[in-house]
Amino acid sequence: MKYDNEFVKRIVDSPASGRKVQETLGVSRKTVYRWRNRNRQGLPFRFKRRAKRVWNKTRKHIQKKIKHLLKETESTIQAWCKFRKVCLRTVQRYKKQWFPQQPKPKPKIKRYERKHVFSLMHTDWGVKRIKNGIRCCFSFYEDDCSRKLFALKAYKKADLTNTLDNQKQAKKETHGFKAVLSDNARVYKSKKFDEQLGNIKHIKTRPYNPKCNGKAENIVKKVKQFLNKFEVQSIKHANQLLKQFKKEYNKKPHSSLKYHTPNQIFRNKQKKES
Repeated sequence: MKYDNEFVKRIVDSPASGRKVQETLGVSRKTVYRWRNRNRQGLPFRFKRRAKRVWNKTRKHIQKKIKHLLKETESTIQAWCKFRKVCLRTVQRYKKQWFPQQPKPKPKIKRYERKHVFSLMHTDWGVKRIKNGIRCCFSFYEDDCSRKLFALKAYKKADLTNTLDNQKQAKKETHGFKAVLSDNARVYKSKKFDEQLGNIKHIKTRPYNPKCNGKAENIVKKVKQFLNKFEVQSIKHANQLLKQFKKEYNKKPHSSLKYHTPNQIFRNKQKKES
């Protein structure tokens, strides 16, 4: 708060204690004691708020030495250690001015977009807790071109035997496909998975990069949202619900497919290819 000089003189000259001044006028005791101490010393109650004299710029001969050291050495810390007449922040600031770094080019993300049916399939595992805290693991295969779902099934565990079983089911429903895209999980890294694929090409995404397999991650998200609507009692009940979701998903129009259904695009592509 801003106080007038007359108001400050009254408080200084009054015999009341600091507590009473605080209770009656609302001025803190510290400010009252500070004003009274200054009055005893013969100082003014308020000092003028002048800006302190600060050297905003370093001298030219110092700048030349810093520039010479930055050219020779790579880092600012090495230059600062050799010439400690300036703080480290000034050296960093001058390095940005004199030697501006070009932004690093971002790595291009590989997007797998195929024009033909069964040229590439996306697969992944998803986990959902159901009644009594039981784990419900589900796996699926999605066609890249038509976005049609195949072999959507729930299991107790996401182990190798269940992945191989899901792969067999996908082969039966699709009657064969050319390539599979999966993440770097242990299940997909095993030799048995590649042996059972046979002539089918196995493509793996980059580790810790779910963007490469975004289509599969999107389906995992949608399946979980669908199962949240129901009280899933067992894995058999989950399989019944997943069959329902599979039919609805394949008949539902998608914005990525220009608001056509996956079944429509799948049939149209098959007719063109035949």
